[in-house]
Amino acid sequence: MKPARGLAIAVAIAAAVAGAAWLLRRPPEARVRPSVLLVTIDTLRADRVGAYGGPAGLTPNIDALAAGGAVFEEALASVPLTLPSHATILSGLEPPHHGVRDNGTYVFPEGRETLATRLSAAGYATGAFMAAYVLDRRFGLARGFTRYDDAIDRRQEGASILESERRCETVVAAAEEWLGGQHGPYFAWVHLYDPHAPYDPPSPFREQHAGALYDGEVAYADACVGRLLEAARRPAPGNLVVVLLADHGEALGEHGERTHGFYVYQSTLRIPLIVAGPGVPARRVPGLARTADVTPTILRLLGMDPLPQSDGMDLLAAGRPRESYAETWYPRSLGWSPLHSYRVGSLKLVDAPRPELYDLSADPHEQRDLASTDPAQVARLREALARARQGETSGARGASDPEVAERLRALGYVTTGPARVSAEEELADPKDRIERWQIFEEATWAEGRGDLASAVASFRRLVEDEPGNATFRRSLAAALRKSGNARAAAQALSALETLAPDDPLAWHEAAVSLAEAGKLDEAIRAERRAITLGPGLPELHNHLGILLARGGDVPASLEAFMAATRLDPNNARAWNNQANALRSLGQSARAAEAYRTAARLAPRDPDPKNGLGVLAVESGDLETAGALFREILAANPALHESRMNLAVVYVRQNRVADARAELRAILGARPDRATAARAAAFLRDIS
Repeated sequence: MKPARGLAIAVAIAAAVAGAAWLLRRPPEARVRPSVLLVTIDTLRADRVGAYGGPAGLTPNIDALAAGGAVFEEALASVPLTLPSHATILSGLEPPHHGVRDNGTYVFPEGRETLATRLSAAGYATGAFMAAYVLDRRFGLARGFTRYDDAIDRRQEGASILESERRCETVVAAAEEWLGGQHGPYFAWVHLYDPHAPYDPPSPFREQHAGALYDGEVAYADACVGRLLEAARRPAPGNLVVVLLADHGEALGEHGERTHGFYVYQSTLRIPLIVAGPGVPARRVPGLARTADVTPTILRLLGMDPLPQSDGMDLLAAGRPRESYAETWYPRSLGWSPLHSYRVGSLKLVDAPRPELYDLSADPHEQRDLASTDPAQVARLREALARARQGETSGARGASDPEVAERLRALGYVTTGPARVSAEEELADPKDRIERWQIFEEATWAEGRGDLASAVASFRRLVEDEPGNATFRRSLAAALRKSGNARAAAQALSALETLAPDDPLAWHEAAVSLAEAGKLDEAIRAERRAITLGPGLPELHNHLGILLARGGDVPASLEAFMAATRLDPNNARAWNNQANALRSLGQSARAAEAYRTAARLAPRDPDPKNGLGVLAVESGDLETAGALFREILAANPALHESRMNLAVVYVRQNRVADARAELRAILGARPDRATAARAAAFLRDIS
């Protein structure tokens, strides 16, 4: 017998009410766990965010998020550099305990758990979307992510200071696509890089902030945050934890530092940190908060245990951290002293060859050094700093790959190892080298934007000031080589056995310079020396392959290119070079596969398409070949090699008039002498 319809409805309502009451009572781990969106904005100062007293209207989307969540009023980064700071954010470990101390030369250890590995093991879908090459997967933070989108164009290293990053709208578009496919709990990490120097916001932000381009970058990043939040909320309505923070700040000239990484003052350590979502009341939270606290706080909100040996704490629980650690090893890249900092309450020590002490409650901008008047506090904080560094690990460190070094130089970073210093030699205090650092930064930026004359002049001055500084010499050699003076570049590195006998980057730069100076055998010997010193560095093998191919040893060059792609499967140039070698050896099928891989990795690069077009010509597929060459020329009409290849296709199709038109177009563009001679000879042959 069926119950009456009204009774059935009443029973259903009662069951629903009872279920809702049980849902409110059951512990967090029994509920459907929230999804998590972690947004890290590179180089964002707290004082540029409206919720932290920044300019009105500059960050409306971040401010709206802050209005509904917890705003930590004094959040601090542990290190003012991108890679080590993100290693701390994702692991809850301070740099001495995860061992990543700088950009480009360290890899996050495989044995350490991260927020991504924990959430992936708990059944979360995991996706990460990177905006800068400094967070490429090779540096170890991709573990735990099913999707790690670091597809940053790697074709023309250093040709532009912006080519090693991608704008936030591109990053957010990739994240939006992934978020649209999620139907259960997810963890998304989205990294935005735009406020990083050089400041180059797109329109209309450039025009709106013409006198303050850093602010324009911040406003642009905020607009991307708004779009990202909208996309993230769709698959998790009402059940999304959002954590937004910066990895570090930006000095903007304070203490003589234009950007970040050189010092550990508050201008580069103080950051915005906002947590919003279920279980997070809207409030302002006074006191310290640290990047090491981010992962423990997220795990608590999800009802999960903290990661083992975490240095951080749950910021939403009772009690607040009273002490904070910070460091920068960046000055070591130039042979100068690293800096460490420790803070207890309002007192802050900067431990340097000449230590500094500040009372931030009375001197928030660190203008009055108290170290000489209060040595007892210096000693007390040094003891606390020593305790914080107990169990310090050196991390997984190796010399930076030249391809990494060149790309990070394009972002303004030095990525070489520290200069050789004898055990008894005292390292220079960075305070005493700030003028040289400023010159070095300006020279690096000048090189990146193509002002090679200024770069060479500045690097020469630095080498004169510090003749034994291998980083200055490497930089001078690179700038000389790019300006067409390969012989002078090789000469600048002629004393490598004394200056940098164990530095594979220096030997590689010497190999490049020697090759461009026409000394092929010496270049091959220098590159082989570099590979002996750094066998795991992909670009060394790639360049050796180029040199061997130039010398006519194509089988040996293929081995070198294959070694490069084994070490770095995302290296489009090495895949393209490998394809060229395979085509020369008659292995067309393998060559086509390698060209297609290169085209997928670098879709804007014409070389793989050109190679596929040549293969199509060789196989007799003239329609496909012609289409590929025309596609290349539509994007870049100045690519004479592809236009010459198209002329070949037209001749084979008996379209001689079209072939002549293409060759005349080449000659009309006034190409280099060799190209002009080839085009003229071809034109004579078909006339």
